[in-house]
Amino acid sequence: MSYVQAAASAPPVLDPYALFLRARSAVTSVQYPHRIDYTIAVSGKDGTVARSNHYRASYRADGDQVNLAPISAEEAAKPPLVPHGFNFVFTASVCGGRCETGSDTLAFPAGRPAASPDLIGVPLLAPTYMFGLTYQRRGERSAQIVPPSNIPVIAVVSSNSRDYTVALVDSPVIDGGPCYHLWLTPLRKPKANRLRELWIGTSDYLPRRAIVAGNFTLAPFVDVPWTIDFSVVRGAPFIRDERANATLYLAHRQVVRDALISFENVAVAGATIYDMPLVAPEATPTTLIEPLP
Repeated sequence: MSYVQAAASAPPVLDPYALFLRARSAVTSVQYPHRIDYTIAVSGKDGTVARSNHYRASYRADGDQVNLAPISAEEAAKPPLVPHGFNFVFTASVCGGRCETGSDTLAFPAGRPAASPDLIGVPLLAPTYMFGLTYQRRGERSAQIVPPSNIPVIAVVSSNSRDYTVALVDSPVIDGGPCYHLWLTPLRKPKANRLRELWIGTSDYLPRRAIVAGNFTLAPFVDVPWTIDFSVVRGAPFIRDERANATLYLAHRQVVRDALISFENVAVAGATIYDMPLVAPEATPTTLIEPLP
């Protein structure tokens, strides 16, 4: 075999940056149905006890709005017991050795606080969230910055500065399909640019798996890595599940292991709205929401 023949048969060198840009373009070009209905299943071990919550939800693509039944199926089937008896609280007065100037009273409830009916919080989540892969559309960019009417616009300049350094690791098979495995290191805003690893299909460049440095908007979720698995249905990527790669230490001494959020029964909704959860809950300190893309 000649050198020319060997060189001609060598596989092409793939540009990891081009692969990442193709992935972003593929995700941005996806058109989701007007409305999607689904169930969000949250499971894990609360200490050593396995628990799960299931929430009915619906997502409207036109307004990027999640409607949710904030009471899980488990809580609706078995409402929490109404407490009876007495509540004990220990109180103490602290004056720091100068009691003539007044004192402060500290109160501590006795016993462990009642467990929350929600394992890790109410998940106000959509299966179409793409963890920063979607390009900001031109109309959205122009709507953010509106120059005063008395200032002429000479030119519009957009920046294509990179958010990550990208390396191609290997080409594994996920769910029976070949993928490109990319390693991403943020160049700026590491808390916002959370992608660390990304697996994309070699034929459609849509995501099959990702590892993110943090999830949602609250501690401790933002401080632990998560593995995200996707399913591609009719050319559109959907989150299949999100798994915490570390133990979650929540408030009130609650420890949750093996936390898993799954999107189940994802289906395009019909024209009727009678079976839709018509509640758009307000976010609270325990609501799971994703940051804006």
